Parts: sequence; C-alpha cells; structure tokens
Amino acid sequence: MTTAEVEKRDGHAKEEFPQKNPSSTPKVQWTLSLRIVLHFFIFVCAGVVFGLIKQGLTNPFNGMKANLMTFWNQSGPMVLALACLMPIFIRDTLTLSNRIAGPIHNLRNKCRELADGEHDVAPLKFRKHDMWDDLPELFNRMMQQVNKGEASLSTSAVVTETEKLPESVGV
Repeated sequence: MTTAEVEKRDGHAKEEFPQKNPSSTPKVQWTLSLRIVLHFFIFVCAGVVFGLIKQGLTNPFNGMKANLMTFWNQSGPMVLALACLMPIFIRDTLTLSNRIAGPIHNLRNKCRELADGEHDVAPLKFRKHDMWDDLPELFNRMMQQVNKGEASLSTSAVVTETEKLPESVGV
C-alpha cells in the first residue's frame, strides 16, 4: 500500500512539504559549513604558498617585493574569484546536507512519537528532492504491520479475557 493509500484510509492528509524545523539540523549544517570553510582556507593558503615558492624559484634574484607583486598580478584575480565563490559552495553544501539530514530528522521524530506511545502517527513524508526516498514507504509499511499486530494482539486479549470470564463466574 502506498503512502497516498495509507493517508486516504487513515484520513491523514499531511502537507506536501513538512514544516521546516529550524533546529532540525543546525549541528550538521554548522559542522559542514565550518569544515568547508576550513578546507577551502587551507586549499587557498596552500596554493598561495606553493605559488610564492614557485615564483621565488623562478626569479630568485628578483627580490621578495618584486616576486610578491608578480605573484599577486598573476594569481590575485584567481584568489579573489575563489573567495567570491565561497558563499556558493557553502550554500550548495547546506542544501545537500538538508536533503540528507532532514529526512533522517523526520524519521527520528516519527520514531520518537512511536516510542512515546502515540498510536495515531501520521504517515512519514519527505520533500520532493530529499535523499532516502524509499524510507517513507518502508516506514509506512512497517507502521501498517505494527498496527495490524497491535489489532490482532488486542483482539486475542479480548478473546482470552472472555474465555476466562465464565470460569471465574462459575467458581
């Protein structure tokens, strides 16, 4: 049974895009952002150092100031272009982390609801471009099986209690 069929059966129509929880993945996003900035900074610094070494070895008698100016004239625009692209890299990485960590966060919330004893848990849905696109269907199928198991357990408990009832009345 698909998620749409489960919703139709249970009467739960949840919005296409679950509400964004601003605290859903800040740790993941900050970790990734800082890591990208650190790696990018190390990459640029290493490029500058190697470029300066190359420039110094190319013209060892040209002097430090002249070599720095030559290096800046040749490589400065590239360093500035990389610095300008940094926000784009961070934004893209945060979007990707949201598509990976967001579904896991939603799944964790549904599991928490179940662990807290809630029986009327709405079907799990992910956004259109989220990763792990098979998880909602698997989770919702699992929930159907759990609900069937609970229903059969409660039915068998009622049958067992009614079977015991005449015995206790007769004593």
